[in-house]
Amino acid sequence: MRSLIKKQAVRGSLLLLVMSLLLLSFTGTPTEVRKLTAETNHSSFLFSVPIANGITRVTGKFNEYTIDLDYVDEDFTKSTLSASIKSASIDTGIDGRDEHLRSTDFFDTETYPEITFASSRIEKTDDGYKAIGDLILHGVSKETEIPFVVNGMDGKNTFGISARFSVDRTAHGVGNDFKHTSIENFISEVIDVEIDFWTKKRKEPKKEE
Repeated sequence: MRSLIKKQAVRGSLLLLVMSLLLLSFTGTPTEVRKLTAETNHSSFLFSVPIANGITRVTGKFNEYTIDLDYVDEDFTKSTLSASIKSASIDTGIDGRDEHLRSTDFFDTETYPEITFASSRIEKTDDGYKAIGDLILHGVSKETEIPFVVNGMDGKNTFGISARFSVDRTAHGVGNDFKHTSIENFISEVIDVEIDFWTKKRKEPKKEE
C-alpha cells in the first residue's frame, strides 16, 4: 500500500513539473520595455536642400519635435521608433523664406501641422539598423526606410543615435506647383535629413481617475 501511495506521489510531482514547464513555454520571459524619448536640448533635426540645379544649397532645422523609442528586451529589432515634428517650427534663418515654406506653396502648416513617422519594424544592417515605417508628410503617407546607428550608451536610459536619409518631397506633394521666376529646377526634389539625438526616460501622462 505504501509503495502504491509513493508511486502516485511521484507521478503527481512529475505531472506538476510537466505542467510548470508547459506553462513557462507559453508565457516565456516577461518583456522589458524601456520607454525613452529624445532629450531635445542636446539633439538636432536638420535638413539641407540643393537649389539652382545644385550649385548651392539651403540648410535648416525643425525646432519642435519629439522622438520616442520603446526599447524592448535590450534588442533594437524588437523595439519601435516614432517621431512627431511641428511643421511650423521650420527654421532656415530667414523669416520671409520660413513664412513662404509654411504657406500652401510648400508645407501648408495650417492644414498639416505635424509630420509623423512610426516604425512597423526595425532591422539589423551591416552598418547599424534601419527603421521601416510610414512617414506622413503633407498628409501623404509613404513607407520609408530610416537608417540609423547607435553611437553609444551611458547608463540604462541614455542612447546616442544618428540617422541620415533622404526624402523625395514631390512624392508627398510638397512644393510640386512652385515655379521660380527665372530658374528651372530651382529647388531639388530630394531633401537630405540629419538627426542626432540622445535619449532619456519618458514621462508617461498620468491616468485620469
